Amino acid sequence: MLKMVYQMDYSPLITYKVKDLVAIIIENKDKSFLDALEYLYSSKLYEFLSDESSKMWHLSTNKLFVVLENEKLTNTFEMPDFN
Repeated sequence: MLKMVYQMDYSPLITYKVKDLVAIIIENKDKSFLDALEYLYSSKLYEFLSDESSKMWHLSTNKLFVVLENEKLTNTFEMPDFN
């Protein structure tokens, strides 16, 4: 008997999260689109968000923004509580 293994592709979900997060950065930080991308891409949060196994994509976009702002303010990344 052949067992089927299903692996979900999370890249569309992560792309959606990044798009929404960039929009929040533009709105709240008054940055251009390219500056907002740089703001996000230069963060540890983005590294973890890009790694499906970190499960950061479970968080709301607003929570991700709070984590990002905390990282930028303190210059350290703290894994958020998933509760």
